[in-house]
Amino acid sequence: MIVRKVLNIEDTITKHVDVRRALERCGVPVIEHASTAMAALAMIENAIEEGKPYHAIVSDMYFPMFPGAGESQSGYYVIEELKNKGIDVPVIVCSSARLVIPDIIGCIHYSPLRNDLDADMR
Repeated sequence: MIVRKVLNIEDTITKHVDVRRALERCGVPVIEHASTAMAALAMIENAIEEGKPYHAIVSDMYFPMFPGAGESQSGYYVIEELKNKGIDVPVIVCSSARLVIPDIIGCIHYSPLRNDLDADMR
């Protein structure tokens, strides 16, 4: 499968820019961004309704559930909601914490010192 449309769920803009740059280096032409769990789930459902679903999701694990909320383990919530709703989209977690999470395609270790995230995304 050729990945042409990815949603990046990330509340830290500098990390989003790094992930975006890595995805662009991998040749992904459409990269959209959500900074909260509720926004991400709405975007995923809207994309499916429009017949233009995401081919993959790259997500942090710690971000707000909704605007103005504090940071929480919202990544786990998003993954569980996708499973509960029967939405089958590959999820790659990109986190500074080294995590092992069932039901995802993989986990990429993020560090602002890395400039080779795209190597792990290929």
